[in-house]
Amino acid sequence: MNSNNSNIIDTGTKSGQSSADSIPEPPPPTRQCLEPQPPSGYPPAPPTPASPQQEAIIGYPPAMGYPPGYPNTFNQSPYHHQPPPGMYYPTQQYRRRPETSPGGVLLTMMMLMFFAFTFAVITWLVVRPKFPVFHVESLAVSDFNVSTDNFTSTWEGNIAIENKNLGANIHLERIQSFIFYNSDDLIISSYLENPGRDISVRSYGKGTIPIKLSTSDVKQPVPPPDKRVMEEMRMRRQTGVMPFALKAIAWTEVETGIFSTNAKHIQIRILCEDLKVEFERDTGNGKLSDRSKNCEVEI
Repeated sequence: MNSNNSNIIDTGTKSGQSSADSIPEPPPPTRQCLEPQPPSGYPPAPPTPASPQQEAIIGYPPAMGYPPGYPNTFNQSPYHHQPPPGMYYPTQQYRRRPETSPGGVLLTMMMLMFFAFTFAVITWLVVRPKFPVFHVESLAVSDFNVSTDNFTSTWEGNIAIENKNLGANIHLERIQSFIFYNSDDLIISSYLENPGRDISVRSYGKGTIPIKLSTSDVKQPVPPPDKRVMEEMRMRRQTGVMPFALKAIAWTEVETGIFSTNAKHIQIRILCEDLKVEFERDTGNGKLSDRSKNCEVEI
């Protein structure tokens, strides 16, 4: 009996040892489990439930109300929603500034200088001061007598003036005129301090200067022609046409300026040559046979 019990005990002991040896030991803890995790500020997410496809593979029946293969989105955790697509920031395209080359800068400066020079030349051609244009519009003589040594004559005429200046006005103050025979021999002159009417020629305007000379004028400052000149005029008078010249000195006031006026006193010398006077037969009356050329002007 005792032997049986001891056998049973031994048998039990052996069987106990063999059962204890057959229990597998748990795996050692990993490093991730042992090391403390940093706090994230959010509660840990619950485990993700298996999808219907995975449940079908494992052998679980599909969820109620959803056919196999249809995703169960009702019980999905809010922590495992698909993340929103990344924000799209449109890329701003910047245009590259054109590079400035020294050659381009030099070319631009040369073009600006060319345009400035052209503008200055045009302005100078338009605004630059120009001499007024004079010509004898009419000339007549009466009581012309060279038969005796007592020379007599009376001259009347008009001198046309044209002002071609921009922004300049010409005012005539007084004028002195002279008549020459053959452009060399002075035969008569007059001095007119104040013209009978105000003579003013505006910018790009025209005017007329009257002249009158007479040997009977007590202000005649020129002595009568000498005998040589008198003889030449007698001989030329017989042909019916005689050459004369008209010279005049005009004292003028020129006003210039567009916004502000600047007045200058200028003395103008006028020389009108080759004036052919045709006489009426044996009378002492004659007049200019044709229109004269433009007179020479000196300032």
